[in-house]
Amino acid sequence: MGNAWYGIFAGLITGLSTMVGALPILKKETKTWNPWKSLNLDFAIGMMLAASAFNLIAPAYRTSKSMLGVSLAIFLGVASIYGLSHLIHNFSPSQVNLHKRAWLFVTAMMLHNLPEGLASGAALSADSISAANGWTVVGAIMFQNFPEGLATAAAFLSIGFSRKAALYGAFLTGVMEILGGTLGGIFTGLTSATLPYILAFAGGAMISVTLEEIFHKLKESNMRYLIQKEFVLGALCVVVMNLFTQP
Repeated sequence: MGNAWYGIFAGLITGLSTMVGALPILKKETKTWNPWKSLNLDFAIGMMLAASAFNLIAPAYRTSKSMLGVSLAIFLGVASIYGLSHLIHNFSPSQVNLHKRAWLFVTAMMLHNLPEGLASGAALSADSISAANGWTVVGAIMFQNFPEGLATAAAFLSIGFSRKAALYGAFLTGVMEILGGTLGGIFTGLTSATLPYILAFAGGAMISVTLEEIFHKLKESNMRYLIQKEFVLGALCVVVMNLFTQP
C-alpha cells in the first residue's frame, strides 16, 4: 500500500491546487483581481511538457526491456485522451439544454484532469525515480493548476452557474486529479514489471493534454508561440531542476 499512499498524496497536492486556484471566483471583482495572474499559464505548459518527457517517458525507456512496449503505452496514453476529448466535443452545446451543457463541461474538465493526477501519482510513487524527480512532475502540474482552477470556475460561470456552483464544479475536477493520483500509485505498486508502462502511459496522456493547449496557442500566434520566453523558460526550468536532482 506504500505506493498507493504516495499516489494519494500526489493527487491531493495537484487536486487541492485546482481547488485553491478556483477560490477567487467567489469575489465579484475576479475579472480585475486575479491572484494567479503572475503564474503565467505558458510557463506552466512548458514545465508540464518537459516534465512529461524527462520525468515520465525518459525513465520508462530507461527502466524497460521493451522499447516497443513503452512506445505502445505512450501511444495508448495519447490516443485515450484524444479519443475521450473527441467524444465529449461531439456533443453540440447548442443541441442540449443548459443543465446538460453544464454536466458535459464538467465531464470534459474531469477527463482533462485525470491524466494529470495519474502522472503525478505514478511519478511520485515510482521506485525507479528519485523523489526529487517525482516532485518535479508534481510541482509542474501544481503550478499549472492554480490559474487553470480559476479559468475552469470562470468557464462554469460563463455558462450560467452561480459563483458557488462554479466553485463546486471546479472542485469536482480537482477530485478527479485525486482519483488519478490514487490510480497511478496503485498501478505502480502492483508489480515493478508494469512500472515503465504505467509511467509511459501517464506521460503520453499528459503530453496529449499539454499539446492540446499548445495547438490552441499556435492557432492564435502561429509558430511564434514555440519561442515565447515564458514557454521556453518553463521547459528549461524542468531541465535545470533535473540536472541538480539527479542521484
